[in-house]
Amino acid sequence: MDVTLATSVDEYFREVVTEALHVTEVEASEPASWYLVGLLGEMHQTRLTDEPLGLKLVEVAASGPERVKTLKQVGDTSLYVAGFFAESLSRSLVDVDYYVGIGQSAYAQLARSCGRGTSLTEVYEELAANFPRFVDVIGEIRKQSDFATNDVTKLYEIWLRTRDEWIEKKLRTLGVLVDGSRVIQ
Repeated sequence: MDVTLATSVDEYFREVVTEALHVTEVEASEPASWYLVGLLGEMHQTRLTDEPLGLKLVEVAASGPERVKTLKQVGDTSLYVAGFFAESLSRSLVDVDYYVGIGQSAYAQLARSCGRGTSLTEVYEELAANFPRFVDVIGEIRKQSDFATNDVTKLYEIWLRTRDEWIEKKLRTLGVLVDGSRVIQ
């Protein structure tokens, strides 16, 4: 979906989340998919800090609204960073597994903090239980938005490293014939 065709940011993010859930074959509840839409909207407007998420998780207050806010921030940031920046994390001291562990823990604690029976509790439980799959969904969204342009060279370089099927399909639609380790144009 072209962002210029969407009437709102939420509409655009709803479309890309729905498409990414379909492509990654992740079954998400309606509230969880809307949570992802909201997460993308928030992260679109938020600047990420260098503050270590592990420390924030350990130092979180014992109870109260500040605890809920911090746990949500740690879970959301972990999900976003692991999905959008997975490739660059492979070159850093902390990898995707770190963010997956931190995010799962934050969402699980958040679910327990909210109490039983609320729809938010169920969303946080779903996010914690399926965190790696939701990272895949965010990663798919990154691919779709990152490759909205037709930079064939960039796509091909990434395909050489990853052999990603989605990128291969994109290359083929741009007229690049990809065959194993050879490329014919």
